[in-house]
Amino acid sequence: MAIRWIVGIANRDGRVLIAKLRNRESLIPRMQWTFPYIVLKEEESPRTAVKRLFGDMLGLTVEAGKFLLKSVPSENPKIEQYFYEVKYKIGNVAHTKDFSEFTWVLPTQVLKYFTTSLSKDLMDYLRSLEKGGKGIIYQ
Repeated sequence: MAIRWIVGIANRDGRVLIAKLRNRESLIPRMQWTFPYIVLKEEESPRTAVKRLFGDMLGLTVEAGKFLLKSVPSENPKIEQYFYEVKYKIGNVAHTKDFSEFTWVLPTQVLKYFTTSLSKDLMDYLRSLEKGGKGIIYQ
C-alpha cells in the first residue's frame, strides 16, 4: 500500500512556502527542502489533512484550495504525493519537530533549494504562479 502525502503549496504575495526538514526523510534520503507535507491518516480527508498541517502544526490560518495534481516521486515509488493549493490568510510559521526552517520564495526558485525531482506538471503550475497566473495546471 502506498504512503499518501498531502502536500500544500501555500501562496503569499506571489511567493510559495518551502520547508527544510529537521532530519533527512528516510523514504527519500536526498530530500532536504520540500513543500510542507503531512501523511494522510486513515479515514481522514485530504482537506482536513491540509488544515491539520498548516493550522495545527505550522500555526497558520489558511484555506484549503483546489486539488492540483498527484505525483509519485521517482526517488520512491511507494509514495503518492497529492498537491493542494493553499490560500494563506494570516500567521507566522512555527517551527515543528519535522521542519527546522521555512522561507517564502518565488515559485521557480524552489529549484535552488530542492534536491529531489519535481514533475513537469508541478513545474508548469509554479511557472504559472510566477507569471502572475492563478496556478494553471497544463495537461
